[in-house]
Order: sequence, then structure tokens, then C-alpha cells
Amino acid sequence: MAALLTWEGYPARAEVLVLKQGEVRTLPLLQTRARPSWQMEMLYLGMVEERFLSYARANNWEALSSDREDPRWSRWQLRPGGEALYLPAAPSSRDPSVPPLYARGFYVEAYFMGGRLVGMHLIYNPEEPGFNPRQLQRLVRAWFPDNRLMVYYQVLPEDPDQQVLEAYWGTIPPPYLADIQRNSRLPFCQVFFSPTSPQPITPPSTPPHCLVQAASEEGTVPSATQQETAALR
Repeated sequence: MAALLTWEGYPARAEVLVLKQGEVRTLPLLQTRARPSWQMEMLYLGMVEERFLSYARANNWEALSSDREDPRWSRWQLRPGGEALYLPAAPSSRDPSVPPLYARGFYVEAYFMGGRLVGMHLIYNPEEPGFNPRQLQRLVRAWFPDNRLMVYYQVLPEDPDQQVLEAYWGTIPPPYLADIQRNSRLPFCQVFFSPTSPQPITPPSTPPHCLVQAASEEGTVPSATQQETAALR
């Protein structure tokens, strides 16, 4: 399994230049292989499992475990490799001064049905710096710019830093619902993302402490139009 998420070794091929005088000069072997930029490969619900794992390999994710007890679905648990993530380009939201967000600080459980990605579950990693709801929003929008998503996340109401403990979106296969329900005593906040809207929308059914937190970060209270849009999940 570990071999699936390690770079495959390819022998570097020396290029040969033949000069006019007949002298043969060999270029030095390359020490590293060129990688495409992150923007050339993005995550999306429905992507084939092997393509998801290729993204993980390219960005140095660590595979911790995999579960394939039922042929209908599977789960990978991984630790992201810290790739730099940027928001998708949008005229009303693009800010060149905003630094990238690095994908780290949590464990990822990726769920597959029929060999395709259907959902993800993030779990806070206490060994790394955490992230707040605003950073979670940037992460999800950068990872899944083309999907309409309702994201559920947990923060302690009394936590002034609003550190995200868990988050999930998409479809959670039945055998893995217990992973979410284990901490269901803490209310989940909600935020809705749509590719046609540059700003996330906070649904009206979100617990009070989530609404206060979202309004303080965005500077506004969700409008009725936004609430109606959020209901179309």
C-alpha cells in the first residue's frame, strides 16, 4: 500500500548533442523530474480512485490505511503533504495579496463508491497547527472549485480561535457513518459552496454560535436570497 503513494523511480535519460566538429557532448543527468503545477490537477467528486491517488502521490500525501471489505465501496485514510492551495480565479473574489493555504493539520478519509470519489472527512491532527473555519472554506474551494457542496464542520462554541475539529462533505458510505456519528453530540456548522457564487453561504439552520462566527468573519448576515440558494443542496 505504501508503494502506491511514493514516487515511482524513472531512470533519467541523458540527452546527446552532436557538434559540427564531430565532438559528442552529453548533458548531465537531471536530479529531479519536472512536475506539473498543482493548478493542472484539481479534486472533484466523481473522480476515479486511481486519479485521486495520483494526486496524492504528486503532492506527497502519506497513506495510513485502506479499507476494502465490501466491493461496493472503499476508504483511504491519508495525511496530506502540505501542498499550497489557491482559490480559483474569480473577478469578485481574487486577491493576489492573499497567501496560499497549505493542506496540512488534519487527516483525510476519502470515500469511494464504484471506484469513484464520493466524499471526504477531515479529522484534526493534534501534532500539527490547526485551521479555522475561514481557512477550511478556502481549502474546500481550492480543492473542489467545480463542485456544489454542503460542508459540515465542528467547532467548540467556547473556543475563541474557532479551531475546526472535524469536517465532511459529499456522501459517506453506510459502513463509515459511525466515523461521523461518534462526535455527533457537538453540533455541526454548515456552509454551502457553489461554483457560480464566489462567496460561501451560511444556511439558516446552522447552530447559533456558527451564525455568529460566520457573520463576524464575513461582516454580514446571510440574506434571504442566500438562504434560499443554500437550500438547493
